[in-house]
Amino acid sequence: MHFKSSDEEKRLLRIKVSSYERALGKQRKARREAENEKRELEEKLKKAEERIVQLEKENDKIRRQRDQYRDLTFKPKKKDKENLAEKVNFNFQEITEKRKRGGQKGHKGYGRKKPQKIDKITRVFLSHCPDCTVEVTRSSSFEEHIVQDIPPLNNNNVKSTKYETEIQWCKKCKKIIKGKEAGVIPKSRFGPNLLIYVLLQKYVSRNSWEIIQKNLLIFYGVKISRGALVGMMHRASEWLGPKYDELKRGINKAFVKHADETSWSNEKAKAWIWGFFTNQIAYYTISESRGKGVPKEILANSHKNDVLVRDDYAAYKSLDMQQQSCWAHLLRKSHDEAKDIKASEEIKALHRDLKNMFDEIKNITEEPYNLRKRKKHYRIYKKKIFSIIKKNFKDDDSKRIQTRIGNQKTNLITAILHQGVPLTNNHAEIMIRPMVVIRKISGGSRSDKGTKTIATNMSVVQSIFLQKKDIVLTLLDYIS
Repeated sequence: MHFKSSDEEKRLLRIKVSSYERALGKQRKARREAENEKRELEEKLKKAEERIVQLEKENDKIRRQRDQYRDLTFKPKKKDKENLAEKVNFNFQEITEKRKRGGQKGHKGYGRKKPQKIDKITRVFLSHCPDCTVEVTRSSSFEEHIVQDIPPLNNNNVKSTKYETEIQWCKKCKKIIKGKEAGVIPKSRFGPNLLIYVLLQKYVSRNSWEIIQKNLLIFYGVKISRGALVGMMHRASEWLGPKYDELKRGINKAFVKHADETSWSNEKAKAWIWGFFTNQIAYYTISESRGKGVPKEILANSHKNDVLVRDDYAAYKSLDMQQQSCWAHLLRKSHDEAKDIKASEEIKALHRDLKNMFDEIKNITEEPYNLRKRKKHYRIYKKKIFSIIKKNFKDDDSKRIQTRIGNQKTNLITAILHQGVPLTNNHAEIMIRPMVVIRKISGGSRSDKGTKTIATNMSVVQSIFLQKKDIVLTLLDYIS
């Protein structure tokens, strides 16, 4: 007997099948969404794990530095010292050795020299004994005591001079003529001495405008507004402008020159201080660009055989001149990598090799100059540099230092071929620092005119110090 379903049963079965299919579709969709969510979570987890590893590495580095600095200040207990030394592989013997106070053995002694000029001699003597009041006779023997002092602080020696310039007539020229006051700044209500005082306060002592105002009021009784002080510095930069341009030409003429750059605060836009230096010249410029166009424009008239000492910043690479890269920057980076708590044995060995190489090259550059010997040394160290560049390092820390060396190549050994070329850019680092101090105190500049004023005045003042000239007399000469 065959079973034959009715139409109603078929309809019910179709309904059930359809509902099952919809439920299955929903399940598949939910599964796909769950899989997508799972993949996203896995990616987030992976990134989080990588971030944790990175943060742990940074944390270990900071902890290690903290422990080193702490133990430089506070003497650790023996047990703590052993545990810490085991963790960070640090030699505490170097920092815990007792050192005598004062000058160390072998250091040249220093003492205040007697002034070359004695303005006044005062003989001190007694007419009566201070103990028994008996009259005493004078003596030809004496003790010498030289004292240097400044004028009394309550002695306000400000002079106000009224110049009455006669309006005269020249019979020959048939015109009105007038004389000019000697040692007076045209159209200025303040004299050159006050102007130079403000210049020195701002660019040598690096005081704020408020401090300069107070100093003028306390020591000289001069009350002056901040706007007047700023205006004086703008006018000073105009008078010093020709000397500023002369410094730029001097930088281009120099065989060895240094360069460095750092950030600058400007209300209009982010800016950069560029510094170019020799042993006798400091030239600053402030630009909104940190690109290669700035050094290219400043050093445009330099000779292709000149040597530029600089750090490993890429903006200097395109300059058409010889270059010496700073070893201090390279060794600092390799030192940080080698002293990291997770440093590889590769980077430790590489850092030791670089230190030894630097010491050897330094000794070569300090020897009497002999070009034939220098060329021979240059070929030897060129091979050493390229052997490091071509070496197949396995660890990331050593690869990072290898990349730095690869970017600089023979720029690390240019000094071997020339006399008087340093291996580090420390001179530029020292010379850029005063501008950084001014930036921190003043907060930067508020206008393009302000940046030009600071760059001009600071360049001239710093150059006078480098040339070891009398700062006051030289500024008087430049302004007058």
